[in-house]
Amino acid sequence: MELNNFLKNDLFVNKKFKNKELALKSFCKLLKENGYIKSENEALNAALEREKQFPTNIAPEIAMPHILNDTVIKPAILFAKVDGLEWDDNKTKVNYIFFICYNKKIGETAHMNTIQELSGLLMEEDFTKSMKDVKNTFELKKIIKKFAPKNDSNEIMENKSDIYDIVAVTACPTGVAHTFLAKDTLEKKAKEMGLSIKVETQGTEGSRNTLTSEEIKNAKGVILALDRSIDTSKFAGKENVVEISTRAAIKNPEVEIKKVLNKEGKTFKGSSSSNVKKFEENADLISFNNFGKRVYQSLMNGVGHMLPFVIFGGILIAIAFMIDGFAGVPSGHENEFGSYYPTSLWFKQLGDIAFSLMVPILAAYMAFGLVGKGGLLPGFVTGMMSAGKMVAKDGHPWLMNFLDADKLKMLSNGSGFFGAIGGALLTAVIFILLTKYVFNKMPKSMNAINNILFMPLFGTFIIAGLFFVVNIPLQFVNLGFGMFLDLFSNQPELYPILGFIMGLMMCADLGGPINKAAYVFGTITLANAGSLGSIPMAIAMGSGMVPPLAIALSGTIDRKVWTEEQRKQSYVNYVMGISFISEGAIPYTAEQPKKMIISNLIGGAITGIMIASLQIGSLAPHGGIFVAPLLRCQLGIANTEALQIGLGITFFLVSVLAGAIIETIVIGVLSRTKFGKNTQIVEGK
Repeated sequence: MELNNFLKNDLFVNKKFKNKELALKSFCKLLKENGYIKSENEALNAALEREKQFPTNIAPEIAMPHILNDTVIKPAILFAKVDGLEWDDNKTKVNYIFFICYNKKIGETAHMNTIQELSGLLMEEDFTKSMKDVKNTFELKKIIKKFAPKNDSNEIMENKSDIYDIVAVTACPTGVAHTFLAKDTLEKKAKEMGLSIKVETQGTEGSRNTLTSEEIKNAKGVILALDRSIDTSKFAGKENVVEISTRAAIKNPEVEIKKVLNKEGKTFKGSSSSNVKKFEENADLISFNNFGKRVYQSLMNGVGHMLPFVIFGGILIAIAFMIDGFAGVPSGHENEFGSYYPTSLWFKQLGDIAFSLMVPILAAYMAFGLVGKGGLLPGFVTGMMSAGKMVAKDGHPWLMNFLDADKLKMLSNGSGFFGAIGGALLTAVIFILLTKYVFNKMPKSMNAINNILFMPLFGTFIIAGLFFVVNIPLQFVNLGFGMFLDLFSNQPELYPILGFIMGLMMCADLGGPINKAAYVFGTITLANAGSLGSIPMAIAMGSGMVPPLAIALSGTIDRKVWTEEQRKQSYVNYVMGISFISEGAIPYTAEQPKKMIISNLIGGAITGIMIASLQIGSLAPHGGIFVAPLLRCQLGIANTEALQIGLGITFFLVSVLAGAIIETIVIGVLSRTKFGKNTQIVEGK
């Protein structure tokens, strides 16, 4: 256990203290004297700052203060017997303290593992009682080893390392919040049900806790909680596989686990052999089975791959505008703003490259999600066509010469995101038809050349030719979309309506398809926003920050409507909220959907209306409060650059805070009604 590995013999304390601060100060002094930390003050400040977020007493008698700071030279855990030290505002007393001191080199993973191990020990009723007579670290380690949960012991793990009741994989489009929230909820519920489970996460850093073939083989069933396409070939032929979204796993994990126990899952299609026939990577992909469901997953897959390009390109273009804004552009060169100086031009060009790849990336990886890697080439080609890269000799879109100059200019952007989605769907349909009904009829001796010549060359040519025709009406759809945006840009009196609609969309499903549609809408406007940024982009970002901030605020000031565990967990939403990660609100919304959905919608709509009415534009597509310098106010009173920036930041923060406060009030009001009562709170407590 990591807990025993880091407990040190020279860090054992048995002493009474007047208050928590004096205790922590004494601990830091001992750590410094024994060479575990560089700075006593820095360690003490880090510990006290952590306590301000919420007290670290995790059981009636035990506190677990912890720091993750580079002042720590050697990772260590100090153990102290403090005999009734008051630890929080409720005067809760603790008798034992584990002071965990790790540095960033050892990482957050070890930090959290230690906390989880100690939390597991607290489930043993006699563990705390046994610490009463401990006289040194050696005796403490013996007790920890004795009471360590059996399923965590090395001996048991060696004997049962490949045997679990259930195995699972979680993956969301961005690979951050939903992925790990789904993992945590499945693990927690399985433990409550007395089941063993192993969950593999496909996140931003790739596969973690990866499942082996033996673990999959021995499991009673599999849960695939996926919002995007991943490599699932290792599950080929496995019986009792339940396929769901991450949101389903987060909202009601018990229902999904019971599906496995009741053997309601299906046999996962595809061959387990590496020698797959012809070029069919997965028999389930090269078919129309569950095609509608796969469309949604593949769209999320495309959006997930596209987002880094949006963020990278958007921020670099914003930097280009900032450079020219601070340096000043001479009169008569206003049309060169953002690319006047060599440095700004460099940033602008690099950002433009990333932006130009957004549509092709969306089309290619949506096609990949639908039919595998065979869809990448035609997906990229149709994506480039959607981005307006295929034009006639006169430089205008093919067959569009009858339109006036303004419309032709708007059509020069191609069919955009509408074309990308249409191109990916066309790619998948034609790819499946060609694979199953054309190239499948060729002699077996031609199998090898199918993969490297026939499908890439003839298949892509056929798909591109058909899409050339399909793309024409899609360009007009995109044209209508652009004209709709122009309607808002030319009539500020309509901004509040836009803010209301986008605010509702951003908070409707917290990272789901409605939220993503509003976010993508904002990124589209960002591409041609100019030096004052995009109002829709600011609306999307501000509204998306509100739900997690409101939950954190409610957990801080309205303690009666949450359980103690919910309050403690709510504080992390301060970080989620200011970082524009709406997903932090999902567990609370899933547990209490009636009141939380209403509250989220009201808070998001208020912020959206305010940002739109105050005409705040954003030059950045993501980042929350950390990209505040890239906000601009477009009201007439902001007639200098300093006012544009100052009012932009001020109005944005006021709008977000107003939405969060109003949502906090709504949560409180609804929680005190029969409709929105928190059923997890026991009466009288």
